[in-house]
Amino acid sequence: MTTDQSPAESDVAKLQDVAGRILSTVWGDNYHAGYWESEHDASSNEVAQWRMNDVMIKKLGVSAGQRVLDVGCGVGAPAFQLAEQTGATVVGVAISRSHIEGFRRRARERGVDDLVSIELIDALAMPYPDDSFDAAWVVESFINIDRPRGLRSIARVLKPGGRLMFTDVVQPTRQVTDTDQARAEMLDTMEMGELPTREQYLQWVRDAGFTDIEVLDITANTQQTGERIAAGIRKHYDALVAELGPEATGILEQMTTSIEVEYMLVTAHLPDAA
Repeated sequence: MTTDQSPAESDVAKLQDVAGRILSTVWGDNYHAGYWESEHDASSNEVAQWRMNDVMIKKLGVSAGQRVLDVGCGVGAPAFQLAEQTGATVVGVAISRSHIEGFRRRARERGVDDLVSIELIDALAMPYPDDSFDAAWVVESFINIDRPRGLRSIARVLKPGGRLMFTDVVQPTRQVTDTDQARAEMLDTMEMGELPTREQYLQWVRDAGFTDIEVLDITANTQQTGERIAAGIRKHYDALVAELGPEATGILEQMTTSIEVEYMLVTAHLPDAA
């Protein structure tokens, strides 16, 4: 993002506006992967999405009265479930104006607007003072954020002992069938940085000051997501193009195409105060 752009004017924000409208149509308000118990689990998309929220909430481990930062919060479904189940207050940051409008409207409708809020803020330039939050989570949003800088930015606003939970994709360790061109097209169209290795990623987490790092590989639990989203896009393709315009076709095509990745859920802590 150039220095003369507001967060909402960036290419990433424009992508998120379009991708969010697509996901709301074909997937629902949880802009993240679903969680299936096994390859034989035939749970609906919605059930799998809320189950993923349950897994993340348990891993984050917050309680009533604590303050949680939700980086790249979308239209808020995970934040709402987190607030309802724990009583924690959740502050979402986003760079898409449509996400902010959708978050606020949905929060009012769900009756959680006393516990959740959202602001138009770049995660790499957050105005919050040091030690502002008890915990933070980043649900798939690191794909559009400079990861090392994002981790340091989050560490700054967390209190000593603060907890971080994030989900993201990394390069697979197995042999893949993706072509270099297919991978490059996906990363370019979806404004994604080059996928790191797991070892590289975990070094960034350590460099940001986090300790007690736990990695849960949930690739197998989330792998139904891509094809189910693709099926929804194929079903609604013509209507989505009519709504969003022909300029959205590239994003639609990429969202029906998967590259091979590994999906991990990571938790870590900052050290307690001396």
